[in-house]
Amino acid sequence: MVAASSHRRCAWLGGLLLVVVSASVAAQSTLTPEQLTIRVQRMSDSSARTEAAVNDMQAQMQKLSDEVAKMGRLIDNRAMLDMIQQVDNLAEEISQLRGEIEQQSFEIGEVKKRQRELYLDVDRRLRDLESGAAAAASSPSIGVTQPATSSAGSSTPSTASQAAAGSTESATQGTSQTATASLAPASTATQSEEREAYQAAFDTLKEGRYKKAKTELKTFLARYPGSSFAGNAQYWLGEAHYVTRDFDQGVTEFRKVLNNYPTSNKVPDAMLKLGYTHYELKQFDEAKAVLQELREKFPKATAARLATKRLDRIRKEGH
Repeated sequence: MVAASSHRRCAWLGGLLLVVVSASVAAQSTLTPEQLTIRVQRMSDSSARTEAAVNDMQAQMQKLSDEVAKMGRLIDNRAMLDMIQQVDNLAEEISQLRGEIEQQSFEIGEVKKRQRELYLDVDRRLRDLESGAAAAASSPSIGVTQPATSSAGSSTPSTASQAAAGSTESATQGTSQTATASLAPASTATQSEEREAYQAAFDTLKEGRYKKAKTELKTFLARYPGSSFAGNAQYWLGEAHYVTRDFDQGVTEFRKVLNNYPTSNKVPDAMLKLGYTHYELKQFDEAKAVLQELREKFPKATAARLATKRLDRIRKEGH
């Protein structure tokens, strides 16, 4: 806008000069030589002033042109700086994304590792369960002890005494056999029902139907609280909650194994998984305490070796 205004001003001055020159030429015929000299002097002064004004305007135009060029360079530099900043921001975002990808890859690897450990643990417990079932099947059944009847007195008892003793022994044996025959079927039926109910719940768990497995294991524990399988059922109930990442309830169920079934062979495994569950809940002090107690109480157990590995991992992570 400033350049256009300067051009208009130059045009106006030029037109004014032409008008003055034309008027002077037209008036030359009526002026005297002195007047013409004065007029020429005035015109020269005016022309000089006009030329000076034009030069001044040209200088201003050049200055404006330089400022416009400088502003253009500043704009270009600012745009370049903006582009550089955007590139830096993109590089930072890419770095963050790479970090997140690495973290997710690590977490996926840990999940696969825990899943593999769970499968190996389930397989080992299945073998233990089959071995226990085979041992239980091969053990003799418990019956009523038959008292031995002997005669008192001389070394040569009478025939009547022998007959009485034989009669008493026969009666005792008959009573004992009758009691054994009446008690054994009921006991066998109860054990069979318990085993079938436990195995059904355990099969459901192996199939990955964890919600149903939880219900069946709870039902088994409520129906057979004194069963020889109760400790195992309580442990697998805790495992079902651990696998489904219901860690708070998992802590409760694993502790029930320790409190309600302290003589169960699942106590070391329950302590191990209790430590794992505290670890998942970021309760590192509790996890370390349980795992260390496991190592001290059951130093030769496989669970103690796994507890040592998890303690090393916690220490490396700085917890």
